[in-house]
Amino acid sequence: MTPSVSRRALLGAGALLVAGCGAPEAVPVDSVDVLNHALLQLQVAELAYGDEPGRAGAARRSAKLEAAVRALGGTPQRAPASGPRGTRAALDAERAALRSQVAAVGKLPDAKSRALLASLIAETAAAEARLAKGSTSFPGQPLSPKA
Repeated sequence: MTPSVSRRALLGAGALLVAGCGAPEAVPVDSVDVLNHALLQLQVAELAYGDEPGRAGAARRSAKLEAAVRALGGTPQRAPASGPRGTRAALDAERAALRSQVAAVGKLPDAKSRALLASLIAETAAAEARLAKGSTSFPGQPLSPKA
């Protein structure tokens, strides 16, 4: 006995095949824009440290991204000079910087940019860990830095 197939089933299967055919179109990425976004996040972190020791590390990471933007023929953007400061602000800013760097790796196709971002991710994650280490929060809870 052969299974019967209705016309509706065949039409539905055909529609699925047509809708799923072909590779998705590549979306062009502006490497300067992607790196500038990551740069802005690092600059916010740098400012959030105020006069704390972590500021120098954030400044070094910012300088690396500025150089990469210039190497691509772009103009590095600058974050506003005002904003929240302190340990909690620095922690939040480092986390935002880390997220932007991880997102940038997935957007940029060239090996040089991805290698730079990999290095920055490691450095930013280390800075975030140092800040989080001073927290009194329980795992899974929002961080509250020690007073």
